[in-house]
Amino acid sequence: MILAGIHAVKHALESGEAISELIIERGKGERGKGHPRLNELIHLAKTRSIRISFQPRQSLERLSEGVAHQGVVARVSSGQKLDFGVWLSGLDMTENLSILILDGVTDPHNLGACVRSAEAAGCVAVVIPKDHAADVESPVAAKSACGALSRVPVLVVTNLVRAMQALQEKGLWLVGLAGEADKSIYAADLSGRLGVVMGAEGKGLRRLVREQCDVLLSIPMPGSVESLNVSVATGITLFEVVRQRLHASVNDDQSSLGS
Repeated sequence: MILAGIHAVKHALESGEAISELIIERGKGERGKGHPRLNELIHLAKTRSIRISFQPRQSLERLSEGVAHQGVVARVSSGQKLDFGVWLSGLDMTENLSILILDGVTDPHNLGACVRSAEAAGCVAVVIPKDHAADVESPVAAKSACGALSRVPVLVVTNLVRAMQALQEKGLWLVGLAGEADKSIYAADLSGRLGVVMGAEGKGLRRLVREQCDVLLSIPMPGSVESLNVSVATGITLFEVVRQRLHASVNDDQSSLGS
């Protein structure tokens, strides 16, 4: 996986991500010269004994695939590829388990942002289809995820509907987001073991994915906008799940104090 840009690479270095090589644009940051922020990254890499190389600008542009690299690119291990079935068989079925399922999110910016929200909201995994999703290891997705790709597993499955069925058999309740749904996320019980299923902008959930969900919910929008960006809708929904669970936890604590 490739990370590009000073902020993204610095975050990865400081958070201990498995960086195998730091690549600096030739002529910048060498021997104490050049950009002070690049020199800071070189120092951080040296303290972790990470290999540092200086390459032509064209090499960084090729690796970063259009992401503004600002003179620095890092190679990051994306970790072991997890098999969905193996992962699911070892899943710890805690009471308030959350998983994010993305159907048809082909924009790498949105994919990375959704993974970032999932990690922030405490999801134990993100599930995406092999053939209807952006490349999760692309520089664009990695930059948007801001380190979350190394902290939450992203499971790529051949058949998303079958994966959803397996999650249901394991005991998860699958909630799909659909703009036309009558019931809103604020009127639904989002406690327990939950899978949140999000579709792409415009197209929404595919028919078979929609039919596999246990319930369809919507996000109320009093304004004139017809739909939200999928990463925004994902963040709103996941943190409504968090809010409800925190509220339930507070009520349980108050009941315990009163008993």
